[in-house]
Amino acid sequence: MEIILMFLVGIIVLIIAVMAILKGITHRVKTPTDNLKEEISNLEKRVDDLENKKNT
Repeated sequence: MEIILMFLVGIIVLIIAVMAILKGITHRVKTPTDNLKEEISNLEKRVDDLENKKNT
């Protein structure tokens, strides 16, 4: 009985570990993309500001 219980606990721990690894990988891939989008947005705003200053 204890062997079956330990096997089930091991499976649960394995599932939690796999989920944590996948979440970590997703976060590492997504963060640079979000930073890049934010930087592009900032650059577009700066270009618009410079064009407005040039036109006035």
